Amino acid sequence: MEMKNVRCAIIGIGSMGKKYAVMIHSGKIKGLELTAVCCRSKGNQDWAKTNLNSNVRIFESEEALYTNSDCFDAVIIVTPHKLHPSMSIRALKAGKYVMCDKPAATTVYDAKELNTVAERENKVFAMMCHQRTYPQYKKIKELLVSQAIGKISRISWETNNYFRTKFYHQSADWRSSWVGEGGGALINQGYHILDMWIYLFGFPQAVYANIPFGKYNDFAVDDEATLIMNYPDKVTGMLFISTGEGALTERLEVIGTKGRILLNGKTLTLTTFDCDIREYAQTASVTSRQELGISEKSFIMEEPQNPYETMLQNFSDAILYGKELIAAGIDSLSVLSLINASYLSAFKEQKIEFPFDYQEYKEFLKIQEEKEKIRR
Repeated sequence: MEMKNVRCAIIGIGSMGKKYAVMIHSGKIKGLELTAVCCRSKGNQDWAKTNLNSNVRIFESEEALYTNSDCFDAVIIVTPHKLHPSMSIRALKAGKYVMCDKPAATTVYDAKELNTVAERENKVFAMMCHQRTYPQYKKIKELLVSQAIGKISRISWETNNYFRTKFYHQSADWRSSWVGEGGGALINQGYHILDMWIYLFGFPQAVYANIPFGKYNDFAVDDEATLIMNYPDKVTGMLFISTGEGALTERLEVIGTKGRILLNGKTLTLTTFDCDIREYAQTASVTSRQELGISEKSFIMEEPQNPYETMLQNFSDAILYGKELIAAGIDSLSVLSLINASYLSAFKEQKIEFPFDYQEYKEFLKIQEEKEKIRR
């Protein structure tokens, strides 16, 4: 029988869970119907009673939700990071479709197990990687695919867009910790940036990370990180992310053999040469750029339009009509692999080449969790 509507349960009614609940409940997502929410705290249960109608069932636990599994077809998981893999696996094994907030897990080891289950159960498994809908990244992707700047030779991305206060870090006991989040800035805010990095530039051969753990805050995880990545043909990449700097910087520069892409805030500037710079460097009869033709064009990029709604609509359309996912669960493997390797690199003070030992990182994370428990 053809499904006309996807009955949806949201597990976790924190700030983002509430946002998704309102979007679906208000009818903004075609094909998705909110039939259940799962939240432990009385405050969030009261919110659901006040803001959702009586047709939406409220459950205090995951156990109670699955005792009534006939009332939903899909789950949206918006809980602390550590719960994502087990909750996603349970849903998939119960025959449910899954959209999981990032990350799918805290280790690529666990994410691999999750994706194996998703493949076996043959159910839609999506990730909430909403920045893939941002106009500036879609435009950069278009320029790279068309080889507007030739072959990439260097990438530099600096962002402190995600400034966070002590109030934020202490807003939940699982935040900014190895035990609760599996790390800090890299696996939380940085997940989106690294997802876009891989989407735009592909996966590196190796990474070296310099991470001054707890630079701005009294915790064991990262609030700043610098990653140096190596690619074939001596292509290099540098990513800097901080959640502790006040002045706002969002700057992405991609250097190519025929020009440059520069994203500075919302302004995207495309610089192009009239010939390949490597050829020019070898054949020009002058000492520098005197004979190099250079042109420049700038674009003011629009603000993203309802990115979360776009992702939820895509999830619904994938289930009902087989539409390709904007961000599939399998994509989480490459992002988590880069994050895990970066943490391992920083602690070992050495470059990590891919593929690396996923089990070694899982054991490393366990040690950091135990140290953190003692520290607390």
